[in-house]
Amino acid sequence: MAGLLEDLPADWRVIPFGEVVSDSAFGPRFSGDLYAEDGNVATLRTTDMDDDGWISYETMPLAKLETAKFQNHLLRKDDLVITRSGTCGIAGIFRGFDKPVLPGAFLIRFRLNEQADVRFFRYLFNSKAGRGHLLSIAAGAVQQNINITNLKLPVPLPPLPVQRRIASILSAYDDLIENNTRRIAILEEMARALYREWFVHFRFPGREKIKMVDSPLGPIPKGWDVATLSGLADINASSIKRGEELHSINYVDIASVSTGRIEKVEQLDLQDAPGRARRIVRHGDIIWSTVRPNRRSYSVIIDPVPNLIVSTGFAVISATSAPFTYLYYVVTTDEFAAYLTNHATGSAYPAVNAKDFENAPVVLPPKELLSRFHDITEPNLRLRELLTRKATNLRTTRDLLLPKLISGEIDVLNTAGPPLEAIA
Repeated sequence: MAGLLEDLPADWRVIPFGEVVSDSAFGPRFSGDLYAEDGNVATLRTTDMDDDGWISYETMPLAKLETAKFQNHLLRKDDLVITRSGTCGIAGIFRGFDKPVLPGAFLIRFRLNEQADVRFFRYLFNSKAGRGHLLSIAAGAVQQNINITNLKLPVPLPPLPVQRRIASILSAYDDLIENNTRRIAILEEMARALYREWFVHFRFPGREKIKMVDSPLGPIPKGWDVATLSGLADINASSIKRGEELHSINYVDIASVSTGRIEKVEQLDLQDAPGRARRIVRHGDIIWSTVRPNRRSYSVIIDPVPNLIVSTGFAVISATSAPFTYLYYVVTTDEFAAYLTNHATGSAYPAVNAKDFENAPVVLPPKELLSRFHDITEPNLRLRELLTRKATNLRTTRDLLLPKLISGEIDVLNTAGPPLEAIA
């Protein structure tokens, strides 16, 4: 943060953050038994905010509360909220909701005055330098905490038109990222809905002429079968062997994979890569973290970059006797995740092994129906991957611009905006 306060443009000031804050408050505590599905107040938790500060309004739990009692804590549109405990220093903007919203006890709410564009300060505090500065004033040996009094830290304050221009440039990237994210979610839900319709509820084309029969997994259509996953796919089929080492690889470790998405691919010389960088993956492979399967760290590999290698902490599922599209939706259901969780062993790091994957029972529909499902969902997965890569490029470009903009290195009022169309 110190670097952001040096060599600023002549018309920028350095102020205590409190100078642009008209009101602030901690999120209040209340009894956990007040949470209820028919609650009248939504509660914003730290877990409802991602690392960029975007709020997931759909996941906020409801509680039955007397709103008058918490009136001074309720969020208003354009309030800045900052996580103060757990994962400290994530800043988000509340955009409004159809119910009153109360910030959780691990959040601080700031209401900024007319000198500030709240979007600028969200980007400021979410920058690497800004977040690092927030963490530097956090207190606590076991778990760090930020409080309101020690947030009176010096911050750069550009003129309001400059704040707005910086925020609009960065928001343009975020708007495109959000649009791609929504499209990805729609594509995913469309494919999962089709999978559930055909292979869970058995409402597939031609079902009227087919009877249901018993199976080890319950009633299934006549002519369908039950197999183990090993009968439909190879598990960990290909690894780098001694004497066949590659000079450079694109590496994915467990920490880089979330639910359905690879967050980061790291380019490494193989000699500098960790010893776990051994599993070779190809188009159509499915990777599933064997450690803590309840976290559901998995992804399907679509048109991979050359020499893509993943950690031996993944099980790599390579389709052999069924389309990879069908297997992907089979092994990413709630039921399959529960199967893995129930078979995990170990207390500190519960994990499953290749045999657990191989022995998993799977319903096997007729080839014609599987082929039809693949023809519908494979283009869907390719488009989803394209949108994901575009969103990644947008994030990368935004993050490169961010420190230059909030430090005044780029003169935003006399410089054209970045060419978004070129990467969108």
